[in-house]
Amino acid sequence: MRTPFWEYRPLSPWARRALIVLIAVTLILDSLFRATNGGATSVVSAVVTTSATVVVALFAWRPTIATLAVMAASIAAAITGVSDSLLAGAAIVGLVAFTCSPALTAVYAAVWVVWLIVVVAGHDATFQPLGAIVIAVLSLLSLLTGVAIRQQSERAKTLATQLEATEREVAEQLRHERDLIADELHDIVAHEITIVALHAAVLERTEDSGTRTQSQTAIREAAVQALTDIRRVLGMVRGEENLSPERVPAPDSLEGALATSVKELRSAGIDVQVDVPEEVRLPNAPLLALIRVIRESATNVLKHATGARHVSISLRVEHDWVHLRISDDSPPAHTAGLPSSGYGIVRLRERFRVFGGSFDARREPEGWVVSAALPLTA
Repeated sequence: MRTPFWEYRPLSPWARRALIVLIAVTLILDSLFRATNGGATSVVSAVVTTSATVVVALFAWRPTIATLAVMAASIAAAITGVSDSLLAGAAIVGLVAFTCSPALTAVYAAVWVVWLIVVVAGHDATFQPLGAIVIAVLSLLSLLTGVAIRQQSERAKTLATQLEATEREVAEQLRHERDLIADELHDIVAHEITIVALHAAVLERTEDSGTRTQSQTAIREAAVQALTDIRRVLGMVRGEENLSPERVPAPDSLEGALATSVKELRSAGIDVQVDVPEEVRLPNAPLLALIRVIRESATNVLKHATGARHVSISLRVEHDWVHLRISDDSPPAHTAGLPSSGYGIVRLRERFRVFGGSFDARREPEGWVVSAALPLTA
C-alpha cells in the first residue's frame, strides 16, 4: 500500500525530548566554537548553519514541515556555498526516512545530493572528492538505518494489531463456548429438573397408585436424561465434543422434540393440539432454534402456567420462512412456585436476532403466546 506524500510518523515522547536536548547542546557548542575561533566563520555561514539546526527541532512535532524547512536551508547553503552543515544534513536523512513518506524522503535526498555536488564543485570548495565520498557513505548509512528502524516499527505495530485481533477472537470464542455450555445447563435445569420437581409434588399430593407409578416413571426418565445431558456438557468442557452452533442436542429431530414435549404436557393433564406438516425439512440452524423454542415453551407451561388446560402448537413454512406459534389458556399469576431466571427467553431472542428472525413471548387475554419466525436462507 502506497504511503501518501504528506503522511508522517510522529516521534515518541522520549524521542522528542532527546531531539530537543540534542539540538540545544548542538547550538550551545556551535556558539562557543564560533565565539572562540577568532571570527574565522562568516556571518552567512553562521546564520545558515544555525537556521538549519533550529528547524530540525520541528521534527518533534511536524516532520513534514521540518523536512521542507531543512530542504530550504540546504538550498540556501548550496547557493551561499556553506558546507558546515553537510554532515548534519547527512545524519538527518535517516530521521526523514523514519518519520516521512518514501517519496518525501527521496525529494530530501535529491536536494541534499545537489547541495553536496554544488559544494564540492565550487571554486573555493574545502572538500576533496574523498571527503565527499565519505559523507555520501555516511548519508547512505543514515538512510538505511532510518528505513530499517521504520520497518521494524511498522512490523511491531502490525504484530501488535494482529495480537490484539487474535485476543479478541479468542475472547469471542470463549464467550461463545460459555454461552453454549450455559444453554445446555439451562436446558437440563429448566427442563429435566422441572419434570422431576413437578412429579415429586404430585407424589406428595396423591395416593392413586396409577398416578404415582406414572410420576415415578417420569422422574426416573427425567433423571436419566439429566445425567446423560450432564455427561455431554462435561464432554464439551473437556473438549471431547464439538462446540458448533449447528450441533443439535437430543432429541435430534423436530418430530422427536414435539413428541417429547407433547408427552410431558399430556402427562401433566394438559391437552395438546399439534398442527405440523408431515414432512418438514429445515437447515440445522433453524431446526436447533425451533427445538429450543419448543422445549423452552413446554417447560414454561409446566413451571409458570399450571392452570393451563389446552396448549396449541402450530408450524408452517411459507415464502422461505418457517413460523412457529405456541399458545396456552393459562390464567394470570398461576404458577407452580418454581424459580424463574428469564435466561431462556433472553437467549432465544438473541439466537433469533443472530439468525435474522424474530421471537416474541407475551401474555394475551386468552393466555401466553410464543411466536417465532426464521428465514430458511442466509
